[in-house]
Amino acid sequence: MNIRANSERGFSLIELLVVVAIIGVLAAVGVVGYQGYIDSTKKSVTENNSKAVHQWLLNAKTIRSAGIDVDPSECTQANLAGTTDSATAVAPGGCFAGLGSEGHPFETFKNPYNQSRSGDATILATSSTAEVVDDTTACVDLLAGAEDGDVLIRVSGTVAHIDVYYCSKVDGTSGILNKMSNTITNF
Repeated sequence: MNIRANSERGFSLIELLVVVAIIGVLAAVGVVGYQGYIDSTKKSVTENNSKAVHQWLLNAKTIRSAGIDVDPSECTQANLAGTTDSATAVAPGGCFAGLGSEGHPFETFKNPYNQSRSGDATILATSSTAEVVDDTTACVDLLAGAEDGDVLIRVSGTVAHIDVYYCSKVDGTSGILNKMSNTITNF
């Protein structure tokens, strides 16, 4: 005796293949959207890191102009007063070279594109005189070894001009410089 009614039947192979194809298309769209979200977030974190560095420099300049020394100790007026060129300020042990070192303001910063880079490996200083065109110049043109997620402090002249840049993807191209706000003068 057949208990099963004739009107009951399962899915055909074609119906199952259509459902699997639809799920595949939806997953592909979701992955692309998610990757765009992740890239956008990484760029925002890098930009916020560079804003924090820029703001710290502005605050340090204001405090120093009032005659008060600023931590780290390498950035005291006495240390920078004798600086005759920007290379001294960014050299190892210089004011701007160690902002990401242990015990300094940005030691906990992480590079959002490369989590193994943090602190002084992602907050970098240079005395480069290379010409920079925002959203066009490669990060390595300003400082060799710079990569997406790094914050670059460029010191020029007699520690009179400081520019803060960050490296990120621009229109799908990695390692492009973006400048933060205005140049800080007479640090």
